[in-house]
Amino acid sequence: MATHTKTHTFQGDDWETLDTYWNSPFSYWARKGMRVEPPVPLRIRVLGSVVHEQDSGWINYGGAQAMLVQVVQARGERGRQIRVRIDDEPVTQHRD
Repeated sequence: MATHTKTHTFQGDDWETLDTYWNSPFSYWARKGMRVEPPVPLRIRVLGSVVHEQDSGWINYGGAQAMLVQVVQARGERGRQIRVRIDDEPVTQHRD
């Protein structure tokens, strides 16, 4: 399983983009998972609308909606730094 890890520092007190994901129609079943530490609210936007929101610090995305480009965003306070882990497999509630 491939993993990509990065840090993000919030520039303001609003939603900020952590990842943008587009998936080919030929691999519509592919899903990804994101976990952030410390936990902050996460959401997925498609065509400007919020399609999923999670407050527990992890979220799964991809699937058929990714053919329309998904934007994964987090909300935090200005100056707060988080560690973002993106996996090529969906996240489960239990920590690996």
